Amino acid sequence: MWKKIDRYYQTLKYLKKSQIKYLVRNRLISRKKAETSAQAPAYGELPLWIPRLDQHPDYRKRFSVEELLEGKVTLLHECGHPGGPGWREPEKSHLWNFNLHYLEFLIPLAAAWREEPDRKYYECFRDYCRRWIEDNREGTGDGWHPYTISLRLTNLWICLDGFGEVVREDKEFFRQLNDSMYAQYQHLQKRLELHLLGNHYFENLKAVMLGALYFKEPGVYDAYKIRLGDEIAEQILPDGVHYERSLMYHKLILEDLMRTAKAVKPADHLLYQELLGTIQKMADAMYSLEEGLGRTPLFNDAGDNVARSMTSLLAALREEFLITPVPGQAFPDAGYYCLHGKNIKILMDAGEIAPSYMPGHGHCDALSFELSWCGKPLLVNSGTGLYQGELRPYFRSTAAHNTVVIDGEEQSECWGEHRVARRISQVSGQAEPGRIRGKLLTCTGKPQGRSIEWNGQSVEIWDQVHGLAQAYFHLAPGFFYEEQDRKVQIQSEAGELICTVQVTPGDHITVHRQGQICSYAPEFGRLEQTEVLEVSWTADGSEHMIQLNFTETRKNI
Repeated sequence: MWKKIDRYYQTLKYLKKSQIKYLVRNRLISRKKAETSAQAPAYGELPLWIPRLDQHPDYRKRFSVEELLEGKVTLLHECGHPGGPGWREPEKSHLWNFNLHYLEFLIPLAAAWREEPDRKYYECFRDYCRRWIEDNREGTGDGWHPYTISLRLTNLWICLDGFGEVVREDKEFFRQLNDSMYAQYQHLQKRLELHLLGNHYFENLKAVMLGALYFKEPGVYDAYKIRLGDEIAEQILPDGVHYERSLMYHKLILEDLMRTAKAVKPADHLLYQELLGTIQKMADAMYSLEEGLGRTPLFNDAGDNVARSMTSLLAALREEFLITPVPGQAFPDAGYYCLHGKNIKILMDAGEIAPSYMPGHGHCDALSFELSWCGKPLLVNSGTGLYQGELRPYFRSTAAHNTVVIDGEEQSECWGEHRVARRISQVSGQAEPGRIRGKLLTCTGKPQGRSIEWNGQSVEIWDQVHGLAQAYFHLAPGFFYEEQDRKVQIQSEAGELICTVQVTPGDHITVHRQGQICSYAPEFGRLEQTEVLEVSWTADGSEHMIQLNFTETRKNI
């Protein structure tokens, strides 16, 4: 019992006082139903459609328009049929049900309409909207959660801009949709996620500010413009990385700012120019950290099928804002550092787990790294998969990342779906030519240091810890370990030798080919099995080296 009390104390002590106040407030009003009927006093237009994002092949392949026309929706690799009270499908994951209420799956219908103005696409969009309005009149459930409202409103405005005049000409439906959106907009202002903050609160503020533009409420617009500006200043670190240190959420917030900038440009040019400065910094960080890795880096909660692809974001940045990213190597505020070599890129995390009061998307991935070879992921962190389920604790654990477990303990005390009690401290990192360094104290006070060096043909990983050390190296799918004497080879599916892992004499080597530790989730809802190398030794605080010797490789295989 006392252990449980201490865990709650260690979790709650990092929260802001205002969060505690709003946590209590939310408990008191959580059972109150939303007012689902309203009459929009006025409405205008929001230019939110961005062709390079909304019609990009990387995005459209996530959704099957043919399925949508048949009443089926596939999200996060799960398929369902929206309908019934609250659109609740108990057999599906909570994350799937939550995502369903974003109505993001309607954007591909608008994209199909823009390419071929067939009435079936518009009528399908209208049918889903009408069904959502009718099935969610009770004002309860996930559909009236402030986060789903925030994303749904933005997605509906994107669709309205995408469909254009065909919606406005459908006067009765257009009125019905606007009245519903106005009721959601009003409810959102009463339920801002001030208890949570982070990206959720950011989405709340963005949606209300855009709603104030759309519904022509200048007083609300002016107030929320200030609040959103304050959040941008807090959430976007000086090096341009979003402060939750998830490169997936970084891209989501970058897209939000791009949409917001496009929406405000006609009416608020000063804010537009301010947003461009932030967008440039975030674009620089995104490109620098992801380019060459082959997909969204899997640090903290992340996956490749939630945010828009970097390729589409870069195309939209060029076309809409004339922004080209400036590459960098070190992002000390976030704690991310890059190392480049011939055919090699390494990204290492030497930063805090998350903002202290909002660590819900944090993992035990400090001093972990991802390594790409010829533009393909080779050594990877394990991913996220889902926010619910039996694998959630594993994916947040230290062993699920390319770092070191000391004496069988976790770096930080992650628990529940989105909570962290005791966590790493005294974290620091630095980048030098050919080398990245980082150090920290674990949640139990154990020191950990790591240096990763590239000398032209090999990667040297130097770890410095006390106690029983277990270093993990998770392979990406398509690569395999082959044990030979005191060395372990990494080979491709075609049998090509990629590199040899050489350990220190006395180290114990284990190659895991099955079990939970081999779980890998590059996307939400998609689970694969990989091979994992574990190197263990008894550490006395001196430096210990594991070396990856790469062969001369072709640019592509």
